[in-house]
Amino acid sequence: MEGYFMDEITIESMSDTSLIQNFECGISDMDEFIKHTLQASIDNHYCCAYLVRKSDGSIIGFFALSFDSLELDDDDKSEVMEGVSTTGIPDISSDYKNNFLNKFSYPSLEIKYLAISKDIQHSGYGRIIIENIVKFAQQQNFAGCQFLTVEALAIKEYSAVGFYEKCDFSPCELPNPNKDTRRMFRTLYPQMD
Repeated sequence: MEGYFMDEITIESMSDTSLIQNFECGISDMDEFIKHTLQASIDNHYCCAYLVRKSDGSIIGFFALSFDSLELDDDDKSEVMEGVSTTGIPDISSDYKNNFLNKFSYPSLEIKYLAISKDIQHSGYGRIIIENIVKFAQQQNFAGCQFLTVEALAIKEYSAVGFYEKCDFSPCELPNPNKDTRRMFRTLYPQMD
């Protein structure tokens, strides 16, 4: 994804989090994580992180990706194949449809972390970043990948579930009051009308 441009942003690989030590997204748990834990996650191969800059070089956010596997039950599969979920019907050939539906888990790429500077939130940059991640996942040829997944933060202070729904993600679990996230997914290769 090195140097990938879209709507005047640049996305570059980030291995040194000292570049974002003064970055704040306004969510205290995430800001603490950035300052104290993100570097260890990168160093220990838990995720690959990317810095997002505007054309003037200013940092507007970052995200991190990791390989994942999405498990769908029969109800989830029915909703996806019938177009009930917002994620889109997967673009699969008719001769592969039964193979697809008989699988228990599906290869995916997970957005481990996504944060936008608190100064520019609600300006459309989050969606631009999501669409860049989708294009990157579609263009990579390292491994099979059918879905994009995320554990959307859903705490009292902040919920990202609505943001991800606007970005065409669908929940694949019911809200759980004992969990700080809600698992969501998006089809990487939806059928085009």
